Amino acid sequence: MNGLIVILLFSLFFVPVSVFAIADIENKTIVADSESSDIVLTLEFGENQYTKSQRMIPVLQSGSLAIGDSIMEITDSRTKIMGNSFVIHSENILIYAKGLENGDFLINSYLIGGTQFEPIKLSSISQEEASEEINDKPISPEMIVLIRQDVRTFWNDVYDLEIKVFDKTINPKPQFYQSLGAIDQADINIILKNKIGEELTQFSGKTDSRGYWDGNYFVQQNLVPGGTYIVEVNVNYLDASNFQNFETFFVADTRASDSSD
Repeated sequence: MNGLIVILLFSLFFVPVSVFAIADIENKTIVADSESSDIVLTLEFGENQYTKSQRMIPVLQSGSLAIGDSIMEITDSRTKIMGNSFVIHSENILIYAKGLENGDFLINSYLIGGTQFEPIKLSSISQEEASEEINDKPISPEMIVLIRQDVRTFWNDVYDLEIKVFDKTINPKPQFYQSLGAIDQADINIILKNKIGEELTQFSGKTDSRGYWDGNYFVQQNLVPGGTYIVEVNVNYLDASNFQNFETFFVADTRASDSSD
């Protein structure tokens, strides 16, 4: 049996590497079993290491060979890649995995000084899952919300409110006319109240591709009392929010509106 192993290794080391693709086993787990399912081989590889001369050294993190109810741990092993194949040599076992054209491996295992096992056909190969959880959730930006409104609105005229929403990281000092760093699809919610907290109206919407939204309210004569009103502006985008409130004045008169930004 020892002679068989020596001949096998001798022939493998003289296979021209250039004619094969390189076996890709880095960060992969290989599970193979025999046709009778009496033999199951599990190999878990980590990241490759490199010598000063940049020679690649595969790293077998753990391995086991289950034969019936008996499990043999593969320890103190050396792994070598030869073209599209690889060899694992430990204290008590030799494993030769021959790469196939479809990317699978045909695996033979030998007990040192003992029995040659039947060929093991690969049953699965999988990329090792990353140890850190990958968070695909978008990062919420820090928002800057600019607001323009009519400070004073007369009866039978329209109160106008304009809003622009920006990402502070992209545009830390935005101007109302700019679009750099504008946030699209931010939720806008407006509540208009009198001084004692009674709600007059509310309206909502979403910003456009320029980060812009506008809303208005018709101040109906005799239906809307004149006086100071509180405008509550709530802007939400992903997990970020921005709340502002300010005053506007409705004039109980039908003269032309005197509006300013």
